[in-house]
Amino acid sequence: MKFNLYRQLKKVIYPSLILGLIIAQTISARAEESKQTKNKNPFPVKYVSLEDQKLNIRTITLAPVYDNVKKVYSEPIQKLLIELLQNDKVWGYSANPDINKKIFVETYETNQNDVLDVLSKTNSQGMLTALITKGPNGLSAKLRLYTADQGLLLLEESFEDRNAFEIPKLRDEFIRLYQNLKNKLPYRGFILSRRGLEVTINAGGKNGLQVGQELSLAQILKINRHPKLRYLVGTEKEIIGRIQIKKIEPYLSFAQIIFEKETGVVDVGAKLVPTDYVSYPLPIINSAGEVIDDKLVVPLPSSATDGTAGEWVPKEPPQYGKVILQAGVGQYNESTTLISGTTIEASQSISPTFFMGGEFWLTPNWFVDFNVMQSFFKTENGLSGSTPTALSYTFSRYAGAIGYYFLLQDDFWGPKFSTQFGFASYKSDVTDTNPTAFTSASSGGMLFKVTGSIPLQPDLPLELGASFNLLLNPVYSESPVNSGSASSRINSFGLNLTYLNSPSLRYRLDLNFDQIQTDFSGAGSRTNPAQSSTLRLNTQLLGIEYLF
Repeated sequence: MKFNLYRQLKKVIYPSLILGLIIAQTISARAEESKQTKNKNPFPVKYVSLEDQKLNIRTITLAPVYDNVKKVYSEPIQKLLIELLQNDKVWGYSANPDINKKIFVETYETNQNDVLDVLSKTNSQGMLTALITKGPNGLSAKLRLYTADQGLLLLEESFEDRNAFEIPKLRDEFIRLYQNLKNKLPYRGFILSRRGLEVTINAGGKNGLQVGQELSLAQILKINRHPKLRYLVGTEKEIIGRIQIKKIEPYLSFAQIIFEKETGVVDVGAKLVPTDYVSYPLPIINSAGEVIDDKLVVPLPSSATDGTAGEWVPKEPPQYGKVILQAGVGQYNESTTLISGTTIEASQSISPTFFMGGEFWLTPNWFVDFNVMQSFFKTENGLSGSTPTALSYTFSRYAGAIGYYFLLQDDFWGPKFSTQFGFASYKSDVTDTNPTAFTSASSGGMLFKVTGSIPLQPDLPLELGASFNLLLNPVYSESPVNSGSASSRINSFGLNLTYLNSPSLRYRLDLNFDQIQTDFSGAGSRTNPAQSSTLRLNTQLLGIEYLF
């Protein structure tokens, strides 16, 4: 019986042992195969740094801008900062639901939970605050960036100016603060996507990059903060790769990885190490205080261009000059007093008038100006017995000068006046009559001109201007006959109003008053000599001013 039990156990145990050994061997073989496959294909390797992720700033919100002068400065600067963020090619903008509340932004420095609360509500990684104070030492301002890293202050820029009280000047300062703040970041861009060895980065020609340039990629390992004020003073980073630019656009570049610390370590979010060639461009605004775009130079007129090619080219402020085209009506009056005492007149209350002018900026101060005005009409012959009784008139004015702008606020688009020196010529052509009523006349001489303009921004998109022209020692001649030697006094005065429709297009209204006063002496060829004559032309012109 024992022998039979042993035989039964043997039949059960032996097959089970053999089946177990087969299963164990199969599992071991598959594990080894899996291990070999993993070793042969280690891609991708991931290095994750929490400190690096804390500096991934993609969306910014803005706290209400604060000033101590009842929003005189805070409102235009808040509008400027919002437009800067909305036009930013690196940072996105998230609107702050409390943007119109009055909040003393200095409290964010000590209340980190308030910062985190704002960031949470706006789904942002960073928050800008701006504080403007006016005191006996002038204006001072601070621009700060707080992040989700414990709600602490990351970066700060400030300025103080004893003489800067004007809003346009303050705008320029905040644009500089904004650019400097971005350029204080420990990176100048990051990888947007990767496919094989090809990567896309969010920096391009506007950041100073060039095709063929090599750039290093790094991961930030540690953020070093000020021991007391807690803002960023430096970082510790590790180079993880190197890329070479293959194709470039204004704000994007396409590159190839030429070095990688380990296969796959260069991934989305890898940061460009700052170099002298990579920087955030300077945002610019137009004369109405609106953000246009950004580029690498200050937006003053110059002959330089950035040379960026491609279909996507951002708008730039006018930098070469302007052209004026206008049409309107004039009121012409000419009065001639003969030696006999008789006074004859010719007048027209509606004379079609056309104007064309141009101004070319050689530098932000020096410029060349030219203009042509022409008016034509018909009027009656004012001399009794003279024929024909209907006269055709053409009145023309030509002027060209070189001038210099005096900028009252160191801002080309702000208040300014100019002085100009050049040459001007006036010419009137009239139908010949018998006996002579009026003669065709021309006069010209050295031109001295003074102009001034005052923009009314930001309250109104308008600019007021005035000009005064004086001809120095003009030379006068008349035909087909003359009344002897002539002595003329020629001057004109003008007012203009310009509506700023866009950075390149303006609508312009001009009111001009021209007068030529001439006295005659000595013998002439005219049978009924003139003693004096006065010519007046008042014009009202409306048209466009195109800046380029």
